[in-house]
Amino acid sequence: MIDFLLEIGFEEFPPDFLRPAAEDLTRGIEDLLKQKKIFYRSIRTIYTPRRMGTLVLGLSRRQKPQIVEIPGPPKRFAYDAKGKATEKLAGFMKANDLKSSEIISRRTKKGDYVYGRKEIAGASTESILRNNVPSIISNLEFSRTMVWNDGRTRFPRPIRWIVALLDRKPLRFEYGGVQANRYSWPNQHFSFKPIRLEKPREYMNFLRHGGVIVDPNERKKVILTRIKQAAEKVKGKALHSSGMIEEINCTTEYPEVVTGEFDVQYVNLPEEVLMTVLRAHGNVIWVRGTNSYIYVFSAKKKALQNVKIGYERVMASRLYDALFFYENDTKTGLQSMLKQTKDMMWLEGLGTLYDKTVRLQRFVEEYRSVAGVDMDTLKRAALLCKADLLSEMVREKEFTSLQGIMGGYYAQADGESEEVAKAISEHYLPKFVGDKLPKTLNGALLSAADKLDNVVGAFLSGNRPSSSFDPLAVRRSGYAVIQLIDAYSIHLPLLSMVDRMLRIYSRNIEDGVLGEFFVERLTRYLQDRGFRYDEIKAVLATWNGDVADTKKRCEALKSFRDSSEFIKLVIGQKRVRNIVKNAKMASAIDGELIKERAEKVLMQMREKVKPNLETMIEQKKYPDVLKLLLEMRPAIDKFFDDVLVMCEDKKLRENRLALVSSINELFLKFADFSQIVIEGEKIQR
Repeated sequence: MIDFLLEIGFEEFPPDFLRPAAEDLTRGIEDLLKQKKIFYRSIRTIYTPRRMGTLVLGLSRRQKPQIVEIPGPPKRFAYDAKGKATEKLAGFMKANDLKSSEIISRRTKKGDYVYGRKEIAGASTESILRNNVPSIISNLEFSRTMVWNDGRTRFPRPIRWIVALLDRKPLRFEYGGVQANRYSWPNQHFSFKPIRLEKPREYMNFLRHGGVIVDPNERKKVILTRIKQAAEKVKGKALHSSGMIEEINCTTEYPEVVTGEFDVQYVNLPEEVLMTVLRAHGNVIWVRGTNSYIYVFSAKKKALQNVKIGYERVMASRLYDALFFYENDTKTGLQSMLKQTKDMMWLEGLGTLYDKTVRLQRFVEEYRSVAGVDMDTLKRAALLCKADLLSEMVREKEFTSLQGIMGGYYAQADGESEEVAKAISEHYLPKFVGDKLPKTLNGALLSAADKLDNVVGAFLSGNRPSSSFDPLAVRRSGYAVIQLIDAYSIHLPLLSMVDRMLRIYSRNIEDGVLGEFFVERLTRYLQDRGFRYDEIKAVLATWNGDVADTKKRCEALKSFRDSSEFIKLVIGQKRVRNIVKNAKMASAIDGELIKERAEKVLMQMREKVKPNLETMIEQKKYPDVLKLLLEMRPAIDKFFDDVLVMCEDKKLRENRLALVSSINELFLKFADFSQIVIEGEKIQR
């Protein structure tokens, strides 16, 4: 067994590129080894800001022997009547260097043929890696790259060294004008001398002595431990997210921490402002309850004092600006900012920001029927929710992300109720897929209204999303509307809400355009929650615009799908659906024309099921609805077995079709089961 190390060294990588690229590189190596049938014990991804690579331990020296089959002549030409090999077979064996023991026969669609089956020794691991690693590197994908050499190699940053070590031997290849060898480089704060590597297993220890922790998991543990220890020393709790820690992990090679302090007056700033200032200046984490912060850097401990002095100066300057903005905005007040929104254009042709807030205030009247809603709070929050966009704080580029949040603080400072302030601060949530949702009902309702207005406004202003065009993030807004409606079980038809918004705009749009958009967004939302496409399509075929109800129906259908009765239910409606499709039928069922016993049984079953079905659907007892529909299956099968629907008598035919159609309508009250895809197409009844 041997080991393999690949390390690509470069100038400091963008943090958001590093981890995905390193994982893709490892995946490429792993796929190659599996494809070539080369055994290995373990594989590990490594990365720091200045390197990424893969360490493979317990690697076979060669491929497993390959069994190949070489097609030969038809068996009737390969052997004579006595079963002896013919000259044709002998020629085939000689041409392919085959022994008689390596000849087999096989039956194919064209008849019996002979094949040569032989074992070929596998290629060496060294040759396979040498020939394939450069292409694995070149196939790494990045959203942005640069060119720095005459060979026009593209990479996010210039490549400065490559280590490719197979056991004790360098794997010789060239990429980006750099020759692979056995020399890596240490942390620049520790040394400028290259590190000679003798074998891959020494790699991690040798680099650690050079001030580099190459294992990202180990480095992350070190970062978290040192942050926790530093926070305990100042008797506080470090505020950080997993995203912040991941970014720090991608910007340090040998993490050290230093604790700094800012003037105690800045503690009175809102937490979000403090964290934004600190986060904007690198790997800085605030310690809640104190005027201290923790900075994570990549250097020797002797640099601690200089780092501390430098960051305290920078922090003092930016915190002073933040406090200045905050105090000025508090003095100005939201009412004054609200007046300024009358002069700020929202979308061309659709009025100002003030017009938008008035529109939202009118629209939220739609929510009067929602249980637990506080209309006074909601209308007040709707009017004030965009005012902070005219604040000095939010207009400063560094603090733009605090829109809404600052509005909540300014509302409290103006004496608005806590409920109004909370709704304002939450109304931008969720900002992206996977983001947190508003915690209050008022915040969720205002957010849904605002995002619905964004969607309708974008369509009216000519900013409709396409495959390559969505500058106003309309898809994201549409998805968020659906997510909020579902999360808070708001049983209001979404399409009616769209129509209401259009009436407030006093504008029209082509029929069905916005409906199609929200059906696509709802389909995506339900797929993200694990529902199959055909289940979604079946339920949406009869969609009335109620998002929360649609999800409940999908849940019932998905749960019922695992039962042995599911196929029976689906086939029942498919039979009904197929026969009424494009058929001409009577407008009503004439009881006098129902004469066959199977017809009467089906009619009786219809009369029995219909009222119960409507009650269950009204109560949203969808699992019971499915069981009730299933009870009709025997009567449906008996009807089709015993009754000729498409008979010659026109009145009788149309009446029977009307009966079948009425059964189909019962199924459609829940979903269109004909949209369900069943494996194998032909199912035994």
